[in-house]
Amino acid sequence: MLNQNSTIVFIDDECIFCNFWGKYILKNDKSDSILISPSTSKIFKETKKKFNLFPNPKETIILYHNGQIYSKSLAVIKISVLMKNWQSIMSVSYIIPNFIRDLFYDIISRNRKSIMLDSCVIDELKSKDKYLV
Repeated sequence: MLNQNSTIVFIDDECIFCNFWGKYILKNDKSDSILISPSTSKIFKETKKKFNLFPNPKETIILYHNGQIYSKSLAVIKISVLMKNWQSIMSVSYIIPNFIRDLFYDIISRNRKSIMLDSCVIDELKSKDKYLV
């Protein structure tokens, strides 16, 4: 399943916030090319083996696109552009220095489990066709 042209977003499948955004991506992806996979999946483990340095999925969203790995704010911006929807406007965020974007990303990441308390999103995401286990 994994090839050079794949576009896969790896998420922490135990995090309600992450699952919410995974569902959001699938629902709003006009390119119809983005797949979502949990950090416990076989495809995640396969992908991780191909890279010397690999981000921790418990700390960041991870985008695998065209054989490259992106994480934190860069992954979010790239995903928004790849969705080919109004979210592409986030590309203007490239003008903000990466360390500032990642600072804000880290603040949200540290607090993500307290931001959302509804667990129903997880089961709904797992039922999607583009959710790879």
